[in-house]
Amino acid sequence: MKISKILTFAVLSALLAGNLTAQDFDDFGFDDFGSDSSSSGGSSLPIEFSGDLKLDVRDYVTNGDVDGIGDTKITATPSAKLGVKYDGGKAGADLQLKIDEDTIKNHPVDVIDELTLSAYLGNFTLSAGKMKVVWGKGDKLHVIDNFNADDLSDFIIPDYLDRRISTPMIRGVYAVPLNSRTVSNVMIEGVYTPIMPVDRFASKGVWKPTKVEALESSVKEKATAYLKTVTEAKDTAMAETTLAGYAYKLNPSEATGAALQAAKAKLTASETAYLMALNSSSSLADNIYPDTNKFEYGQGGLRVTGTIGQVDLGVSYYYGHYKQPSVNGLQLTNYVNEYLAKGSSGNKFLAYDRKQTFGLEFSTILWKFNLRGEGCYNLTDDVAGDDPWVHNNSIQWLGGFDIDLPFWDANLNVQETGTYILKNDKIEDSIYKTLDVDYASTGYSNNKLVVNFTTSFLNGKLAPEVTALYGFEHKDLVVMPKVTIKPASSFKIIGSGLAMWTADEEKSEFGTWHKNSFIQLGAEVSF
Repeated sequence: MKISKILTFAVLSALLAGNLTAQDFDDFGFDDFGSDSSSSGGSSLPIEFSGDLKLDVRDYVTNGDVDGIGDTKITATPSAKLGVKYDGGKAGADLQLKIDEDTIKNHPVDVIDELTLSAYLGNFTLSAGKMKVVWGKGDKLHVIDNFNADDLSDFIIPDYLDRRISTPMIRGVYAVPLNSRTVSNVMIEGVYTPIMPVDRFASKGVWKPTKVEALESSVKEKATAYLKTVTEAKDTAMAETTLAGYAYKLNPSEATGAALQAAKAKLTASETAYLMALNSSSSLADNIYPDTNKFEYGQGGLRVTGTIGQVDLGVSYYYGHYKQPSVNGLQLTNYVNEYLAKGSSGNKFLAYDRKQTFGLEFSTILWKFNLRGEGCYNLTDDVAGDDPWVHNNSIQWLGGFDIDLPFWDANLNVQETGTYILKNDKIEDSIYKTLDVDYASTGYSNNKLVVNFTTSFLNGKLAPEVTALYGFEHKDLVVMPKVTIKPASSFKIIGSGLAMWTADEEKSEFGTWHKNSFIQLGAEVSF
């Protein structure tokens, strides 16, 4: 259905329903630790509508001429969201539309951001559709949330859920009828996805990762070398054919005739290889990534959560793949040469490694602190740790708290998250060690601290906040301030920005983007 038809349907339905449900959305990346929403009901139909219209104007204040941006550093980005919910008692539906330039042009299937169809069968809820599922007790940060990939084309600036890419899935949740003084709220959840969308990165502009650019440069370099070889072979064969032709004219004989035919055959073969290479080179860059829209990339998992006393606990199991590919450096040249020669190649040098994640989670209240934590063990196909082209096993963790402060209606939220690669000393060869998919010049651990401070004045009409992220090993610091002014209940003016510092560009995780500081002014209307 065309977007215009969807919008027309929504407006007509809203008029029939006679009431709209308002919902405010937050739009500030990983720092969004809370939300602000309001609603109004009273519709005669079991249908609710919500919407969000925004315009963000951003100025990259420290960036110069950047590929994809040019001399113009200011960008204006309009966007819209539209939600339609239906609750029929025994069944329900939830449609969320996302409309912006990038989605329409490059990912039109994601105009339908989510479509969830649910059946309520007593204690069991069965859902299917294009969905986002969040596992874990972390607040907008998680280490056990694996089913949905991330859209990182605008770095980590959008809200956590806005970055997640919805996935076709089936989900079942069973509420165990067990409520005692010690154990309650026990839920058993199962999820299956037949395919696996992968992490999405900017293909140009200020947020294009260095690794993506380096990979593309390597492929281009290998392709250029192969094209040069087949071009030289064609030119050589043409020269040999010309000489053989002269020889045959000067001395027509069986030997010179045979030499001429052999030269012509060589020329034909070289021209065929040259034309095939030219034709295949046009699609080479589009085929380097494995196609994950296959059943072999299906994902599955089971999660059990409940409350014991004052502690919310959960255990989970995930079976699937990493959402970012591993690079096999030895296969790169073979892949490019075979692809340019045949139009396809079985020497895949990129792979989405299989993994199993065994997770734990908890949350509780201690005095005035809301405590939360997650931990997991990632099991891969490289248990021994000696395969440089496959991820090693690893452990990940997250721990933190938030507390309401006794002034300015303030809240402080602190979370630390980290990763440690196991058996990282099994590859001793210096060349293979630096090519290892787990290698980092700063070591095999990666810890980040994220702090969010929010306040509110004038009965919520003025809400400043600031979020800071610090990477311990890479010594990266990202600071994202934000001020929201709310002159009316459904209208916001939002000023925000980003400042980034790196101690060492070569060792920094965010070194590519150290000049990407910006200021942004936005307006938002919700209904």
